[in-house]
Amino acid sequence: MARLAIAPVRDLMKDSGAKLVAKDAVLKLVDYLEEQCEKLTRKAVGFAKHAGRKKVMMSDISLAIKG
Repeated sequence: MARLAIAPVRDLMKDSGAKLVAKDAVLKLVDYLEEQCEKLTRKAVGFAKHAGRKKVMMSDISLAIKG
């Protein structure tokens, strides 16, 4: 079950030029976004631990995004 809200993702898709969006397309994108969020968060947690912190900071997320 999706943890991200479906309506805002559908709105983003429409704002990006999709006139009509199938529900299964939105759900597929939501699943992908959740997976990416989990992967980036795991990387960011590793950076925070390496720095001796429990709190994930914006800099940890930035580093995770960069690779």
